Amino acid sequence: MAKYKKRKDGRYSTSLTLDGKRYVLYAKSVKELDKKKIDMLVNYKQGKSLRTNDIKFIDYKWIWFDSKKPSINIKSQHSYKSLLNNHFSRIDYKKVSDIKKTDIQMLINDLIDKPNTANKVYMTVNQIMENAIDDEIILKNPCRRIKKPKLEAKKKRILTNEEFYLTEVADFTDREKMFVIMSKYCGLRPEETRALTKKDFIINNDYGYVIVNKTVVYVSNKAIFQKFTKNNSSNREVPLFTNTIPFIEYYLSTLKYDKLFTNLSDGNDYLTYQGYKWLFKKIIDKITAKALELDIQFNPDGFTPYIFRHTYATLLYYSGIKLKDAEYYMGHSDSKMLNDVYIHLDKEKLRNNNVMDQYIENKLNNTKKFFNKKLLETK
Repeated sequence: MAKYKKRKDGRYSTSLTLDGKRYVLYAKSVKELDKKKIDMLVNYKQGKSLRTNDIKFIDYKWIWFDSKKPSINIKSQHSYKSLLNNHFSRIDYKKVSDIKKTDIQMLINDLIDKPNTANKVYMTVNQIMENAIDDEIILKNPCRRIKKPKLEAKKKRILTNEEFYLTEVADFTDREKMFVIMSKYCGLRPEETRALTKKDFIINNDYGYVIVNKTVVYVSNKAIFQKFTKNNSSNREVPLFTNTIPFIEYYLSTLKYDKLFTNLSDGNDYLTYQGYKWLFKKIIDKITAKALELDIQFNPDGFTPYIFRHTYATLLYYSGIKLKDAEYYMGHSDSKMLNDVYIHLDKEKLRNNNVMDQYIENKLNNTKKFFNKKLLETK
């Protein structure tokens, strides 16, 4: 056993420096101090905390959640609570410092047939373990290099030419038509459209725009109003297409309350989740009916409100709106989706319209005109 100097208070002490940090150990006897020193070195090699902490995962995950809650919206809070309640039983009663990479991998393997949930669980436990490092409960994150099931890429499609036409001529009610216009010609997310009020519309003759700065999301069937959008950069002023302004002005004039989309039976309350589902179901039903009437093929499978939003991205492109401005109109978080849309349409234009040939031909013609002019000047 090592010999340590005895302190005036009767205890023995020594120090260890690990990863640049100095740790002082105290004990009533040399034997006990030796054991503490050995335990600390073992814990260090195993990636455990160098400070005593026996907290179990089931307790720590809620401490983490309480610290995170103020910075996330109500819908995200509900999602995290559901994950924490239902998917961590395998590690709940383990000490945080005892959880290994194998435990995390088994946790993910339990959800191998649910890729979306598996990736959400991984994202959550990874955040918790990173927080545990900051709290000096563990030294290494056991979530690193975990194999997760691949997520299927969500297909982002736009309205076909037939669908675009059908949404123009379908026999929508005024409320249904307004929802379609805000989604198709302004590119608003459903949660942004549901939160619109009359005060959000600034219209001056044939010019106007809509202010987007709030959302209505759902927890169970209840509508939750939020004074913010998906992210801060999603707050924006979106111009209104000139051809939509007469109807928008008319629709706003018919509203009894300030909110645009309320429950039909409850007056001034925001749409419940069931009310919103019914609204969009009726929109699809009206499109289907018009397709049958005009003998146009229409398949409602996979037809979501986001089809309108993705179509709006292509309208911006064909209107000549620059990518950076398009990002602002749609909300900055869509920059990757928009970039993909613009690149795809650029390639399509190159393939179908011979843009380079046209450019070269114009350049040659301009060059020819320039030299002809020079030739005339020298004569």
